[in-house]
Amino acid sequence: MWSPPPPPKNEAARLVALEACGIMDTPPEERFDRLTRLAQRVYNADVAFIGFIDAHHQWMKSVTTADIAPSIERRKSVCQHVVSSGQPLVVRDFRTDSAFEGHPVAPRLPLRFYAGVPIRLTPDLVVGSLCVLRREPAADGEAIDLAALEDIAAIAVDEIELRQMNQALTRLTRIDALTGLANRRGFDEALERAVVRCRRTSEPLSLAMIDIDHFKVVNDTLGHPAGDEALRRLATTLPHAFRRTDDVIARYGGEEFAVIFPSGTEEAAREAGERLRAELKAVAIPHPTRGIVTVSVGIATQIGGDLAAETLIADADAALYAAKRQGRDRVLHRSAAG
Repeated sequence: MWSPPPPPKNEAARLVALEACGIMDTPPEERFDRLTRLAQRVYNADVAFIGFIDAHHQWMKSVTTADIAPSIERRKSVCQHVVSSGQPLVVRDFRTDSAFEGHPVAPRLPLRFYAGVPIRLTPDLVVGSLCVLRREPAADGEAIDLAALEDIAAIAVDEIELRQMNQALTRLTRIDALTGLANRRGFDEALERAVVRCRRTSEPLSLAMIDIDHFKVVNDTLGHPAGDEALRRLATTLPHAFRRTDDVIARYGGEEFAVIFPSGTEEAAREAGERLRAELKAVAIPHPTRGIVTVSVGIATQIGGDLAAETLIADADAALYAAKRQGRDRVLHRSAAG
């Protein structure tokens, strides 16, 4: 009788390594698609896919058919056995293999044969699997040689490493030179990825738009160097308020900043906005007419399948301008802004 395998002993390190790959919820890429096509041909399979497994889901980076869902809950995944054990897995027939009796998905699949090998970043860090499946079970006496599949999985690791190096170079063009935060282009890409992730997980996504109150006065009265210094000091203060590891902080433009808050509820985003106001009072960046720099914060939240980046930005902007109309130096959510 089937039961879910335990996470590997190094699960925490494995998840950190997967996050560092920066590959979850990214668009299809030919470098991975060619590997699944190759695996499908070599094994005369009906389906091949490359999947990565995080704490709660298996997500398909490349799959050779639209009949396979782009993600599945980890507890329902077959490939979780590969990640748990760090070893290849062959199932000759899901319908007759007693180890999968009672599995919530496998016995009902139209695909009966399965072979999967680990995608292994290091000898003990398995982040996903490369798998082939057939509609027909393995024939009696059929030998299953996984050597080619393991070689293709090793090439997938090479592609991940090359992708990371390219990302590091690309990241340099996504950084705002003055503040060291993500620039507008970096923000747009991060928001697109966050939308895909939260649609997949049906989790909320919050966006905070932040504007320095009466910033023009700083430039006009104290000069642009003082304005630049105010922007830099706000940039270093923001991570103390928005401090979750997956928050993305960006300079949206001019004196306006934005924070993408994946899996962030309205309440959590509000609390972070209020922390920012408190932190700025403690930092006390000089302002010629207000004494110290303050900010107005507008927050919008959407849930799962209803997510749309354009609407989220528009709603956060509306909340920001409502905060300004109501006197500045405050945090408003879209629902409160009206």
